[in-house]
Amino acid sequence: MPLDPAMQGHETRSQTGTIAADDIADFADAVGDVNPIFRDAAAAQGAGYANIPAQPTFVTRFRVSFAEAGLDPTRSQVLHGEQEYEYARPLVAGDTLSLRHRVASIRQSGRGGTAIMTLEQLGDTPQGERVVTGRSIVIVRETPPTTAGVASVGASAPAAKSRATPPTPEGERIPALDKKVTQAQIDAYAAVSGDHNPIHIDPAAARAVGLDGTIAHGMLSMAFLGQLLTDWLATRPAPGGWVSRLRVRFQGMVRPDDTLTCQGALGERDGDRQRLSVWIDSQHGERVVTGDADVTLR
Repeated sequence: MPLDPAMQGHETRSQTGTIAADDIADFADAVGDVNPIFRDAAAAQGAGYANIPAQPTFVTRFRVSFAEAGLDPTRSQVLHGEQEYEYARPLVAGDTLSLRHRVASIRQSGRGGTAIMTLEQLGDTPQGERVVTGRSIVIVRETPPTTAGVASVGASAPAAKSRATPPTPEGERIPALDKKVTQAQIDAYAAVSGDHNPIHIDPAAARAVGLDGTIAHGMLSMAFLGQLLTDWLATRPAPGGWVSRLRVRFQGMVRPDDTLTCQGALGERDGDRQRLSVWIDSQHGERVVTGDADVTLR
């Protein structure tokens, strides 16, 4: 059994930091997001923010070691299956945030040596305001030492086969966002996110775990969906608003030189809260990410 059930409820040490405008700009550069609200305080305030806002996935920079969460990457392969962030309000430059991770649940999947962990990320201000709650679902498999480690962050297992593209969600479409992924961008995202897993930046390491080369971080794809939403909020007929929730499921691997089409469709609206379906297709027609989001409209 790869996970100790006694770890359920375990919390990691808090990490406290102040969100800096330069870090927000660096994150935008790595994602390839040119929206001026992430670099210019006047543009941000004109869009209704108190200061330069952090991107919807910016808090991925607050990382936790797998050892602190009770995982042993030398004996296990960890696959990032799903990720969600929910915000009580926008995070902006100058906010001080204390984040800790909590093992919310552990369950065995029924397959030998495989377990599923839900890991929460809890972000509070010094005044005790809960601003962000993140939820990760990771699949942990016992593997021989030569294939142990984090096989991917936000990608299918190396041996996974392509899946059929699911039905396209219904609803009015928002403008699509096309992204051409390069190794340089993957390297830049590794630097800005702190995720230096060698399968993203070292082709030899990627081939050692059964891949045919490096793959992009799943969280980079999630960041693209954050960009899709903030671009739409800036250009809709009545502009203004912020991403209050974003949830994705990672379904396929993204490689250097892939072209991704990020798309969204409007769902139900409840007052100032708009629900959307979001997804990403590759140039091969494979759906590599699916998800849903809520935006709060101003």
